[in-house]
This record gives sequence, structure tokens and C-alpha cells, in this order.
Amino acid sequence: MHPLSTLFDPRSLAILGASNDPNKVGGRPLAFLLKAQWPGRILPVNPGAALVQGVAAYPSLEAIEGSIDAAIIALPAAQVVSAAKACIERGIKALQIFSADIDLGEVVELAGRSGVKVLGPNSLGLFNVHSAYFATFATALDGAWPSAGSIGVATQSGAVGSYFFGMAQARGLAFSHFVATGNEADVDVADCIDFLAQDANTRMIVAAIEGCQDGRKLIDAIRHARSFGKPVLLMKVGVSSAGAQAAATHTGSLAGEDRVFDAALIQAGAKRLFSLEALVDAAYVASVGPMPSNDGLMVITTSGGVGVLSADAAELGGMGLPQISQDTAAAIKQLVPLADGLNPVDTSAAILGDLSVFARISDLALRKSEASSVLLYLAHIPRNPQHWSQLEAPLLALRESYPAMAFVAVGLAGDTITKRLEAQGFAVFTDPSRAVLALAACAAGARLQPEESLSGENTESLASRRLGPGLNTEPMARAALESQGISFAPQQTIVRVEDALQAASSVGYPLVLKIVSPDIAHKSEAGGVKLGITSDHALLDAIEVMQASVKQAHPQARTEGFLLARQLTGGVEMLVGAHHDPVFGPVITVGAGGVNTEVLRDTCLHLAPVTPAQAKVMLQSLRIAPLLSGFRGTAPVDIEALARTVARVSEIAWANPQLRGIELNPVLATAYGAYALDALIDEGV
Repeated sequence: MHPLSTLFDPRSLAILGASNDPNKVGGRPLAFLLKAQWPGRILPVNPGAALVQGVAAYPSLEAIEGSIDAAIIALPAAQVVSAAKACIERGIKALQIFSADIDLGEVVELAGRSGVKVLGPNSLGLFNVHSAYFATFATALDGAWPSAGSIGVATQSGAVGSYFFGMAQARGLAFSHFVATGNEADVDVADCIDFLAQDANTRMIVAAIEGCQDGRKLIDAIRHARSFGKPVLLMKVGVSSAGAQAAATHTGSLAGEDRVFDAALIQAGAKRLFSLEALVDAAYVASVGPMPSNDGLMVITTSGGVGVLSADAAELGGMGLPQISQDTAAAIKQLVPLADGLNPVDTSAAILGDLSVFARISDLALRKSEASSVLLYLAHIPRNPQHWSQLEAPLLALRESYPAMAFVAVGLAGDTITKRLEAQGFAVFTDPSRAVLALAACAAGARLQPEESLSGENTESLASRRLGPGLNTEPMARAALESQGISFAPQQTIVRVEDALQAASSVGYPLVLKIVSPDIAHKSEAGGVKLGITSDHALLDAIEVMQASVKQAHPQARTEGFLLARQLTGGVEMLVGAHHDPVFGPVITVGAGGVNTEVLRDTCLHLAPVTPAQAKVMLQSLRIAPLLSGFRGTAPVDIEALARTVARVSEIAWANPQLRGIELNPVLATAYGAYALDALIDEGV
């Protein structure tokens, strides 16, 4: 049994603060339970009434005989904590706190020891349609009573969630569960997704959140849902730069909280949407017919312009348009000589003489197609009784011929015809772009397959990657990272200027000179880096100039000498870094490095740790990926060595959560290996 089973499906419910007024917070859940004819035992607690809405009431919790599974607390804030403690002591296993502005820390601690789940505070409540359990005060139920179906909804905001429910119910969608977690003192959206993942009545999960305290828990819950074959559509509001400001490295500033969230969702196999309308559209498509099994879309239209519009939306949504063969195109032209296109297929208006031809063309296009979704643009045809009488039966026969495909009809159909089409498995839209994007959201379930693990190697193995303190200079960072298998260009550190020439002789010209200081993270901006030094004379001059420049830029900075490194040439400069995200923990970043880091801002993020195989996928997703495989005569880089470097940095970040950031920039990816040319470890404060 799932830990939230009693919360969502109790056999008995006490309502503390139950009211005779069905419009008050304490009266609404009782009214809804009575309306739904919930078969469980309803136990209103009201010291001033013997009956509440016709149900026998109790003056106190202590007056109730027998066991109680769950309780709703709809009391003034000052009474909530003591009431919650009384419920826990009574053995009640699930609490809902409607009241707001309450510190439930003490209650949650007691509940945790007793195996009690607490929803809220400031929760709108929940309902389980299949069991007729409506433990909520949602005003949305006044005008939108749900039908039993397969969509489970988990939301933090009661207002956002209930408005989505109202929009979706008006669209004809049916539900299994709805829950609003409120301020999440205990139960959060991740817990609810995990419950819905195992619920037999739920086929699709829709979630809406404003923030997240434990990102890994959320991702694990989504992965759990996907393991049961259930797609997860999630809307997160708020795009914050707070995460970017949490790290001193370029890596952190390039990541940002919202980009990390997107990367994490992709790993989990969830589709993120950005509006309530998009959530409703995608859930509608999924509820009417089968889910797309791939990203392929076939567009068959009576208008070339709509075909272009649909193709634009397909590219925006990440869908492909697999083309029909030349033989199929020729067969279509035999039916309608003016028909054109390999996908979209434009039938032209020439079909108006016999609209059944539209279905025949569609059948030819779909017969050998790799697409799993089809959009049929019908324009005004459903509004014309004569035209529709020619097309309806062939269209329904077409739907029956391809039962595994997701069908969307776009046109001005009216309520009656829309309902007939929906009953046969067609989703009906008036806007082709919205239709395509809804299909794309559903198709993402096929594309975004959850990764097997977020933790790569086991914890014991990663323990060997732990680093000690005192890593705030480049030589110290290099020594620590080199001990973990990161390759660096040959280099030496000197404290005295007198040792420079001997060190240069050992390292070899040409070389790079860098200042060593625990107070200067980005040395180039302070004049602390000099490239292309080819002689002893040039080296000594560079040291003198660098001392003056650094002193002027950072007069208070401590300096601990100089680093001399062999200047490697050729290859592609890359960024490999990691930073600690406050929600998701260690995050690995790869991208264009060196002077191109801030200019191109071409990066890919992934929750750490990653495997070398995952690192290769990250590298291949970059815009500069063609440079890595050889471009215009250049040699391809050793992608395996670069991927191993990325994986190793991610393991170090995972094993050292105390570090705020790690950055290797640049890492020179060459045909003969990958070498870090600069290293920064941000130990925080």
C-alpha cells in the first residue's frame, strides 16, 4: 500500500470545524461528500451543533467512537497545532490542513514519528473521483463536477490547479484524482506524483508547481510514473536567476535555476509546458485517443498555407514530418492532379466535388508512413451539411484503419460534430498550431525516455572522488583534480621570480604565465594571464608587467606566485564545469569554452553524475558539435577522452556536495586527448 493511500481513499473522515453553511470552508467538503454520496463514515466535529448538514456531529474528537482514518482541519490558525496533535495521538493517519499562515514544524515532526501524512497548510484539499471522495473546499466544483476518468492532477497552488480543472472539465476531460498541496509542510507534489504513478485509475499525470525544495525527489517521482508508462505534463511558473547568482564560476552563471529545471525534466522523461491552455490541450489529446509513439507527424490539408503553419509549429514543438514516397505522391496525383507536397500533403480545393477523396488521399499518405500522429485540416467542411455528409463516414473509417495513431481534426466543427468525432477518437481543434503543439507535448513522452539512474556509480565507488579543503588556488585545484584522473597541460608553480627560468626550461616554450591568488577567480580580467611567451626575456618582462597589472586591479588580493604552463595549440576549446544547485544538487555543464564561453553561451546541462555515454550525448547536442567531429579539414577530436573528462568532473561534483563550483575553462579537446588549461574550484564561504 502506498504511504498516501489513506490520504486519498480513507474509510472514515473527521471534519474539525465542520459547518452547517455549505459555503464556508468547513462546510464545503461535507456538502461535496454528501452530493457525491461517499460511502465512507463522515464525522463532523462541531461543539455547537448536534447535526451538521443533516449528519450527526460530535462535540470533540474524543467523543467519536471507533477508529478514524483521516481528518480535515478547518479551524482558526491558533487552534490548528493542538488539533493536529490530538488527531495524531488519536491514531489518525492522514491530515489535511485547510488553514493558512501556520508553522507546522512540530506537528510534522510528530507525524513523521507516527507514520502520519500531513497535507498543507493552506491546502485546497483533494478529491478521488472513482471513490466519490471529495475532501476539498474548491469553488471550481460548484460549476464543474468531474466525471470519472484517467487524468490525475497534482498542484501546489489551489487556485492554479482548480482553474486548470475547470478549463479541462469544460473541454470534456475526465479525472481520477485532484490534489493541491499548498505550503507543503510534509506531503509535496512529488509525493502525489509517486502515488498517481501506481494508481490503477490514472493514465496521465498533470502537475503544476511554483518551486521545489527537493529536486531529486521530484525527478525520481516522475521517473517512477514513466516506469508505469504514464506521461507527465508539468508546468512550472517563475524563471529565476537566483541559481546563477549562487556561484562565482561561469558555469553557475550560465546555468541558472530554470535551465537546470529544464535539464532535470528531460532526464526524468517529462514534458514541461508553459501555460494552462497548453496543459489542457495536451491532456485533451491524450484523453481522446492513443498517445503518439514517436515524434513523426503527417499533415494532410486542404490549404497550402495551413500546411506551412503546421510545419512551423511542428519544428517549434520538436516534431518531424516524415515524407511520403514519390510513388505515393504519384498515386495521390492520380486522384487529384492539383495535390502537392510530400508532407504536408496539400489536397487543394479540387476535392470539393467529392470530399470522400480527402479520406482516400489520407489513407494513401498514412499507409506506409513512419508517423504516429496525423493532423487533418478540414477548414469549414464540418459546417456545410452537404460537404460533411460526403466526408464523415470515410473519415471515421480512416480512423478505424489506423487505431494506434493519434488523430487530430482541425476545423470549425460545432459542438455536435465535435462530440461525434471525439467519440471516435479524434481530438478536435480550431487552431492548427495549437493542435500540433498539443500533439508534440504528447509525443515528447515517446522521445523523452527517463534515464535509468541519476546517480551513476554507486555511492561507495563515488566516495573515492572526495576532495579535501584548501583548493582555492589554481595549483591546488589542479593537484586535486589531477589526482582524480583529469589531464592537464605540463606546468609548474613558482613562488620566487628567480625560479622562473628554471621552471620554464622544465615546462618548455611556448608557455602561458598566470598569477596565483586565492582572491582572484578570473585572472584574465585582472591582467593575470599572458599567452604566447617564447623566450626567457619575454617571460621576465611578462612577470613584471603582470605584477603591476594585478596590483592595480586588485590591490588587496593575496598573491602566492606564478604558474607556468605549456601552451598547447590546435583542437577545440571547451568548458567543463559543475555547480551546486540549491534544488537539484550537483549539476554538470559542458559547452563552448575559452573566449567563446560568454559570447556563444552554447552549453548543455545534466544532473550529476553522468556516464561517459551520457557525456557524449551532451556534447553532441551543442551547436559547436560539428567542430568536435572535424570541420573543413580539421582533425576530429578525441571525443572519448573529452567525454571521460566530463564524466569524471561530474563524479567529483557528486562526491563533494560541499563545493559550490568546479570549472575547467578551457579544456582543449584535441585529436590526441583532452587537457585542462585552467582550473577553478569554488569552495564557497
